[in-house]
Amino acid sequence: MLRHLLFFVHLSIAITAFGQRLESVQPMGGLQAVDRLIEQELRYPAAALEAGIKGDVTVVVGVNSDGSVQAMQVWRPVCPECDAEALRILRMVRFQPSTATEERGSADHYMVVSFDPSKYKRWLKARPNHTSAVFEQPASDSLAVFTPRQLDVQVAPEIPKGTAGFGKFIADNMRYPDEAYRRSIDGVVKLQFVVEPSGSISNMVALEELGGGCTAEAMRLVYKAPWAPGVRKGERVRSITEVSIRFTLPQQGR
Repeated sequence: MLRHLLFFVHLSIAITAFGQRLESVQPMGGLQAVDRLIEQELRYPAAALEAGIKGDVTVVVGVNSDGSVQAMQVWRPVCPECDAEALRILRMVRFQPSTATEERGSADHYMVVSFDPSKYKRWLKARPNHTSAVFEQPASDSLAVFTPRQLDVQVAPEIPKGTAGFGKFIADNMRYPDEAYRRSIDGVVKLQFVVEPSGSISNMVALEELGGGCTAEAMRLVYKAPWAPGVRKGERVRSITEVSIRFTLPQQGR
């Protein structure tokens, strides 16, 4: 798994909320989503990479019960360049609000981003090579996340026929979960996620789930597809995207 390879992210929580726990305030998509974000987005500082500097940057992220980030600071540094990169990456993480109405206050999340030059180089080779014309546009440094209506060019999967071909891509690559097949489960999984200016996927959550492993399979399919980001005012930007994936049980499974 990713956290055992290059970018292990460990999360622990200190609670300051009138004595009540805020365990439901977590990164969108959980730690696996954070791991994926770091794998795809981390830019190892050139000077640190050349010098072979490695280590763990620990960042304290104060998160309110509504999911907003109150404060963020380096707690255990490695070097100024790596510290700044860890902060940049973690500012891209969005948090799920608490669902318990009685919970108020903030929680300190201690998040560790590990830097390892040799493993980082292997992850670079695994990153996709994008071909869409939108990648000729400069990438915005803004952390703002835009809606489809705010975009000049919409997000699209980098597959034959683009968005129109997404259904075929899903059909060709879906592995109907064994448990869902045995239990005759079918239906729709609705996912929401951010497409980053680099085309990577972050902060994925299920708006409508389906049992038997269908939600996990829907997420796998979205991650598998290469994506071209949205464009706003001549720049590639972060934007919210939603997709619905239907699971239709094979006739013999009914």
